[in-house]
Amino acid sequence: MGRKKIETLIKEKISPYSLNEKGKSTIASLANTYSYELLCECIDIAASSYLNYDNEGRLTEESAEDFINKIGGIAYNKSLSPIDQQINYLLNIGKHQFSYWDKQKANALLREYIYQLQVYGWTSYMITNDLKTDSLRLIKESRNWSDWTAKIENWIQDIKSWIEEKNSDEVRQSGTILPNELIKDLPGNIRKLCEQINASYECNLFDCTAVIMRRLLESLLVISYQTLNIENEIMNKNGVFHISLDKIIINAQENQTLKLSANTKKDMMLFKDLGNYSAHKIWYNCTKGDIEQNALKYRTIIEELLYKSGIKQ
Repeated sequence: MGRKKIETLIKEKISPYSLNEKGKSTIASLANTYSYELLCECIDIAASSYLNYDNEGRLTEESAEDFINKIGGIAYNKSLSPIDQQINYLLNIGKHQFSYWDKQKANALLREYIYQLQVYGWTSYMITNDLKTDSLRLIKESRNWSDWTAKIENWIQDIKSWIEEKNSDEVRQSGTILPNELIKDLPGNIRKLCEQINASYECNLFDCTAVIMRRLLESLLVISYQTLNIENEIMNKNGVFHISLDKIIINAQENQTLKLSANTKKDMMLFKDLGNYSAHKIWYNCTKGDIEQNALKYRTIIEELLYKSGIKQ
């Protein structure tokens, strides 16, 4: 039944042409491999991309054949995981970006990059987002194949270094400010900041605690904007650097895409100030009481931003 429906849809798209036996065989194979719903979506994509008409509005036979031949490839890509889909997209971008492009080696480098991120603790969501943003930008900003391979290999080495640091420099802490149950499965860089907040507080290093609390707050806000594709709202006029934390907080308090809770909007500036005082005020030292009385507020803010940023699902 599904095959007949798919044949009917395709016949409607290629009218006045019809399917030959080879075409019917191709459609039967696709119907046995992919769901009816997926094939319907792929037919629409292929039609909009490959069907062409002459000056009199008549469908060209060549484009009708091309349309049928493309459906299987589109269905294959659509059935892949989000990571694999994005890898294929990047490989195609590289092919058109540079005069020379070794697809096999590029695929191996991208998969090694992804593997190292997974070892470091990144989630599939975070990796997919990286492939759509930073990894895509790397290809577009590279001068040629050699430039891109050198950069991606440096990235891979950087991550390997992070993993070594993660394995060798364990932070001893008891989850006093940010509970271990909350932070145990976070990506390495974010978890490390959380652990340092706890460890410095537990060792009575309260200025250290305040500064790292500020840094984590800023990091999660920026990642949240990136995840929601609104990072441009917190970039400077040149689009090169992020604006200062106080301005990011002001934007976040009003941002309808981010949609923070009322308490988070109200309390974020407190931890920006605590961190600033500890970092910059000559005559100020943060005390245990400064942090202790606001610890629950801070945990609540961080937990909300972990979800807003997509780091926790």
